[in-house]
Amino acid sequence: MLLVHVVWATLRRRPLLQPSFDHILVAIIGKKARDLDCVLLAAGCGSDHVHSLLRLAPSARLADLVQRIKGGSAYDANHQARVPEPIHWQAGYWAESLGPGDFEPLADYVRSQRIRHDPSHPAERWQFDDDWEPALLGGL
Repeated sequence: MLLVHVVWATLRRRPLLQPSFDHILVAIIGKKARDLDCVLLAAGCGSDHVHSLLRLAPSARLADLVQRIKGGSAYDANHQARVPEPIHWQAGYWAESLGPGDFEPLADYVRSQRIRHDPSHPAERWQFDDDWEPALLGGL
């Protein structure tokens, strides 16, 4: 059994994900995971990103799972859920594997994204600036 923590963000980190939409988005993500015999174990949304903890099926590739979740959730949200503004995801994602002993603390962290990223935190330049390049920070 492989447990994976996956994070992805809205295009240009735009704050499109309203708290009232979280339960719908999480349900969509869960269904898309089940389509590949994977299981969504926990999820949490910020206004501009999503964290998910997933159990990867032995037959599934992580890249395929994330593609299905991101593409399918944007499509379903934009065509069926009637979101106020269309959702578009940034290219790419971040992922890490975890052991069963790390699951509970990480699940708590994932589920608390709305609290951790409340609107009082200012946006960072890299989130919205088209001219920003990692080379400007010494290649980070």
